[in-house]
Amino acid sequence: MLIDLKQAAEFIAQSDDILILSHANPDGDTLGSAYGLCGILQKMGKRARTLCADEIIPRMEYLRNTVATQEFEPKTVISVDVADRTLLGSYDEVYGDRIDLAIDHHESGQPFAKRTVIDPAAAATCEMIFELAELMNAPMDGQIASCLYTGIATDTGCFRYSNTLSKTHYITAKLMENDFDAARINYLLFDVKTKGRVELEHALIKDMEFYCDDRIAVIWVTSDIISRFEGRVDAEDFNGLASLPKRIEGVQLGATVKQKGPTTFKVSIRTAEPINAGEICALFGGGGHARAAGCTIEGSLEFVKAKLMSALKKAVASE
Repeated sequence: MLIDLKQAAEFIAQSDDILILSHANPDGDTLGSAYGLCGILQKMGKRARTLCADEIIPRMEYLRNTVATQEFEPKTVISVDVADRTLLGSYDEVYGDRIDLAIDHHESGQPFAKRTVIDPAAAATCEMIFELAELMNAPMDGQIASCLYTGIATDTGCFRYSNTLSKTHYITAKLMENDFDAARINYLLFDVKTKGRVELEHALIKDMEFYCDDRIAVIWVTSDIISRFEGRVDAEDFNGLASLPKRIEGVQLGATVKQKGPTTFKVSIRTAEPINAGEICALFGGGGHARAAGCTIEGSLEFVKAKLMSALKKAVASE
């Protein structure tokens, strides 16, 4: 059942013992939403905790310290920034059919919860959590604000992406009225790189492939690349590579393909107007936003390359 934010706020206000689920391979928005909402609920006197199938990356460990540890048997289950229940990872089997409320901003989201509120106009799910807090007259402090800021900053590329609207800046300004170190968060999220990560980026850029008069750029993070850098980089250093191809002048469609298994490849696509990344990924059962989306393709490297490049070239040629 689709509901609006006001109805979601009313439901949350009447709920207790709330478990908040993030998607697997978590990013700043799903974690910021989960910890931000958890902090809001705890400040309201409710018992709440977060759960994610994968570990938090070291740069976002500060989010853990914003909430108290509470153990209880969940009476209410809420997912945040989860567009499809399969994105819950190993917790899909446990909680996939028990979700009472899904809060998300992905326009390609597949409803799976008893109640779903989606706002594709929101730059990040954290914007929606901020609005929920206002609707519930919930308390706001620096710790909660730091969580919500994290999600907004990461999903807007530190306010550089086209999804950054006046509303985004308004909400961010309201958050920054609270006491937290935004500059420190920006440094951790966008500036710090390990030596291994810099070497990895150099290798990937060196072997980047270009198509359609350099309007398409693709990097392949194959098992060979991963093996070559084993012991030189942490697993987290292989995340956040999706933006690399799109940074090159003239590239309208950038794709990063990471091999997750012998025949499993995760594809992340970033595009410039009018090419729709979400529509491309939907061809392979994925989705996301117009400018950023992802999908998974099964098959040999040669098969995946042929299928993907056919779709990418067609998308560019049609514009």
